[in-house]
Amino acid sequence: MGSVAITFLMLICLETFKFSFCTRNHNITGIQSERQALLRFKQDLKDPSNRLAAWTNDGDCCKWDGIICDKKGHVIQLQLGSSQGAHLRSKLGGKLNPSLLDLKYLTYLDLSDNDFGETQIPTWFWNLSSKLYYLNISRNQFQGTISDLITMIHTSVVIDVSSNNFRGQLPRLSPKVITMDFSNNSMSGSTSHFFCYKLDEPMNLEVLNLGFNLLSGEVPDCWNKFPRLVGIKFCNNNFSGKIPSSLGTLTSLQSLHMRNNSLVGEIPSSLKDCTELLTVDFGDNQLSGDISPWMGEKLSKLIILSLHTNKFNGAIPKELCALPSLQILDLSHNKLSSDIPRCISNLSAMASRNKSDYNKIFYRNSRG
Repeated sequence: MGSVAITFLMLICLETFKFSFCTRNHNITGIQSERQALLRFKQDLKDPSNRLAAWTNDGDCCKWDGIICDKKGHVIQLQLGSSQGAHLRSKLGGKLNPSLLDLKYLTYLDLSDNDFGETQIPTWFWNLSSKLYYLNISRNQFQGTISDLITMIHTSVVIDVSSNNFRGQLPRLSPKVITMDFSNNSMSGSTSHFFCYKLDEPMNLEVLNLGFNLLSGEVPDCWNKFPRLVGIKFCNNNFSGKIPSSLGTLTSLQSLHMRNNSLVGEIPSSLKDCTELLTVDFGDNQLSGDISPWMGEKLSKLIILSLHTNKFNGAIPKELCALPSLQILDLSHNKLSSDIPRCISNLSAMASRNKSDYNKIFYRNSRG
């Protein structure tokens, strides 16, 4: 399968379809106690377009909009994202009722792209998350902090809490989480407790998005704990210090975004072992030193290389001309000397793109 360019939000949508069984619940009758739990949940929601009109006392909850049941009639999926289905539907609002805890078999919860009006996320909600293999509450206005997510029951857990107003430190994660999107919140503080928790316990995390937060301090040097990572996005935070050499242990890494921080020093030579890299974005930092020839010699699969707005000096290495798939090369706003190598014109895959393409994540995870 060829390389695919997708954003993290698109990844979450793909995972939705991979994990979701979106067939209708024909000939299945719902459990009455679970129907009552759903009705209590509905009571606290604002539903201006009457999306949940079918949710009534005398209805079969397995046939309600947004509900998927198993063969025994237990509610296993709640799909209430406002962009679910063939057309955009009006957003739900209100508050979250703890009756969700009574859905004992619930493993999939999508409340994405609604409008909960800066609702404080209740503490009990994170207890619910331990039963889920898919949780998506992105693009709401939820506020508050995120409790540790370390008691997951299922394997291959996908969590998206992006584009809310969550604050505080990053929560610690279960090793069963494979995709985690914290982006576009107000998470702050050091990340060492997040990355270096239980160093002897390998994580299965494949995709991690921390972009557009207020995280600070040095990037921790605990990356050998994350051997399956294929995509990392740290851009638009307040990280400082040097790029840790242990990033070079991530030999499956395909996408690395650290743009717009305050990173200093040289790019560690250990990254030459990350030979699967397709995207490297270190733009808008304070990195210095030469642009090393090994970037052209070892990272032969690169599609995007962005090192703009740093303090790199010396000549542009002619080895970059040997990158057959390179489409975007941005070395602007540095202290480079000498002429641009003539061989740059031989980069046949080079395309004219705007900077928004640096937000694309090029990778293939374990699910394709």
